Amino acid sequence: SVIKLIPSDFMANDDGGNTKFGVGYVEAAGSLYGMRAANNLTELYAFVSIPEGMKATHVDIFDKNDLAVEVFEAQINATTMTSKGSGNANTTIDITDVDSTATNFLAIEVTTTSATNDKVYGGSVTIAAIA
Repeated sequence: SVIKLIPSDFMANDDGGNTKFGVGYVEAAGSLYGMRAANNLTELYAFVSIPEGMKATHVDIFDKNDLAVEVFEAQINATTMTSKGSGNANTTIDITDVDSTATNFLAIEVTTTSATNDKVYGGSVTIAAIA
């Protein structure tokens, strides 16, 4: 099974400064299409809840420039983030399996380097039943 990520699932972190928050959706088809960061220093994040009884096993992010991606396990009740795998967009990232709990979720980071050129289209998280 797959959890689909759509463009609106991505948000900016604060690395670009508090006057550079947000992402823009470029709705034109072709090379300009996708979500773009407002600043070269900003990473885009998607947050994914893993359904109860399931585990996350793989992550795919689709973008224009094969950007760096890192997948973290985070908690709704703590400040910890544990890396579960990394790679590049447009390839399947085989993460360390993350079993769902009452408090965990995935935080998927896409590192952008060009506010005018880097575009993220979406992605998917592959899930499977916990054996």
